[in-house]
Amino acid sequence: MSESHVLTVRVNAQDYDRLTTEAQRMNLPLDTLAEKLLKSSIDRIPPTFDKQKAIEALAGLREIARNLPTVDAVAIAHQSREDLEKRGIF
Repeated sequence: MSESHVLTVRVNAQDYDRLTTEAQRMNLPLDTLAEKLLKSSIDRIPPTFDKQKAIEALAGLREIARNLPTVDAVAIAHQSREDLEKRGIF
């Protein structure tokens, strides 16, 4: 279970009334509804993008790709087809 923290939030009277009404309608405690609404809003914030880390990750992938053997996709497809024919699937 993740650690939780207490946060005190001030809302104007109109928002408090709307929140209270909605919590009652949903049969939820007020703090639970407020937590769900906050979580929903936070989830819509796009994650931060670290351009330098992305560049480094791409460089790492390029290095991995350089060390991979070449692949002849046509030969692999042909061999697979022959294997299937030997098994009587085609």
